Amino acid sequence: MSRIVVVSNLFPPVVMGGAEIVAHRQATALAAEGHTVAVFAGGYAEEGREPGSLTLESGNDFPIYRLALTSLHPSENFYRPEEEKRFLSVLATHQADLVHFHNVAGLGYNLIPAAKAFGARVIVTLHDHGGFCFKNTLLRNDGQLCTDSEECAVCLPAISAAEGEILPIRMRRDYVAWCLSQADQLLSPSAYLAEAFASAQVVSRPVKHLSNGIPTTSIAVETKPAIPPIRFTCFSYLGEHKGIATLLNAAEALAQDPALDGLWQLTIAGHGHLADGLTQDIAAGRFGTSVQFAGRLPHAEALACLARTHVVVLASHWPENEPVTLLEAIASGTAQIATRIGGNRELVDEDQSGFLVEPGNATDLADAMRRFIQYPDLVQRFGTHNAQRRVRFDEAHTLDRLKILYETLPAAAPEADDIVVVCAGRAPSPAFARKLQMMLGRFHLAEDMDRRVRFVWHAWAGSSVWRQAQLLWLWGETGTAELPLVTRALRAGIPVLAPQDSPLADATKAGSVVGVYASLLEAVGQIAALQDMPGNQPGLSCAGTSTARFLNAIAPRASFHLPVRALT
Repeated sequence: MSRIVVVSNLFPPVVMGGAEIVAHRQATALAAEGHTVAVFAGGYAEEGREPGSLTLESGNDFPIYRLALTSLHPSENFYRPEEEKRFLSVLATHQADLVHFHNVAGLGYNLIPAAKAFGARVIVTLHDHGGFCFKNTLLRNDGQLCTDSEECAVCLPAISAAEGEILPIRMRRDYVAWCLSQADQLLSPSAYLAEAFASAQVVSRPVKHLSNGIPTTSIAVETKPAIPPIRFTCFSYLGEHKGIATLLNAAEALAQDPALDGLWQLTIAGHGHLADGLTQDIAAGRFGTSVQFAGRLPHAEALACLARTHVVVLASHWPENEPVTLLEAIASGTAQIATRIGGNRELVDEDQSGFLVEPGNATDLADAMRRFIQYPDLVQRFGTHNAQRRVRFDEAHTLDRLKILYETLPAAAPEADDIVVVCAGRAPSPAFARKLQMMLGRFHLAEDMDRRVRFVWHAWAGSSVWRQAQLLWLWGETGTAELPLVTRALRAGIPVLAPQDSPLADATKAGSVVGVYASLLEAVGQIAALQDMPGNQPGLSCAGTSTARFLNAIAPRASFHLPVRALT
């Protein structure tokens, strides 16, 4: 039996969506099988709890170490060094030999290489697009679907590093991709998301498709007489990306049709920032008496509501992975309406289990709902189809395959062929920072997409990054603060690329270990040329350790001082 640590940025009873429910179900099933299971999870900082504090929750089938999340901002949620220290203490306490990651935003993607360095085998289940979209949803700021994974800067050109430096958003994405590439196996519950990651070239190894499944033993098939009112239910977070506005517009259109009066009912169950507006619309009579808001329901109550539901509705604008609500509709023998996007298309057999509608099209959604109201026999016909195929989605199949994967997973996956470039320096002006953002934002135009360059900020670079690095790139203002980095690079045989006016370039010129450049454009050209080098060979000549010793001699003592902070 394995000693498994399950990692999820949220975990019941703290729930935002389906990912944490899946993590809980799998952890519970693995513990029941006799595996030693512990959970490292996040939660919202509550009154009396300091952000970053770690507590041990008892009374469960396994220990849950819950960290009060510090930040979910894209500048801060992907690299969390303090959280890594606490995570490693949990791994050491339980002597974990396998770590299964789910969503990690807020805990830090750096936990993935940390688990590998600890010596554990690592599996990551991908639940959304977070590996290449910092918003996770692929929705741009204007609500439109992003169709180019290289255009992150359209939504957010740059992030702020802990040191105050403004860094191109590409560096965040590159670091996240590098962290994911350190996993021994990536899993995707939908074929759609596996293909999306392949298209975005986040990792070079295949992503294995493994449905999350649904525990059919806890969800009964309910035969629902198709008599009015036809009961529609939307179980969802109440946010724009979930298509709540579209659903409400569709409901308003139905409410304005006097021929449908009393023939339908819509229940919306969930929570989110649009809840207040929904409550006000209902009170104002926008939907007559046909819409009710149930709020956030405990899972048992949600299943009871599902048992009374004729049609489950999912109006998401974003391409979801494998929505739990559609799986539960299948397991309960309930008809479906969902948007024709993402993994929804794998869970709705169009015109057999339900209807697919265009995202954001309230008229299309209203028409699909109207068909169920006008032809109620569809409720039973589509529900029966779902009941007949529910065995295919039984979570037991997923757990069987997962256990086989745990047993057969190799101890070490081959390293990716990515070109890792460690970056350091300081932008001397806002204009320089903007130019750097533009250069890296367009670097993919000169990139061999079969072998990606990963730009990693030096503060995020642990020993695993340095072991794979092929270049240290210095930009902007550089000086004695960067000398330890240069020394580390040279001792490891890693070339350095520096501005020609940098004092570091002059200091190391005699050793021919530093490539120099006159402009950012020239630097980008030299980095692009690394793609022509075979394997992980350094792309610039490197002259041994003598220059490194010379740098040590001229560096001020303070530049080698390592501040030590107590872990609280």
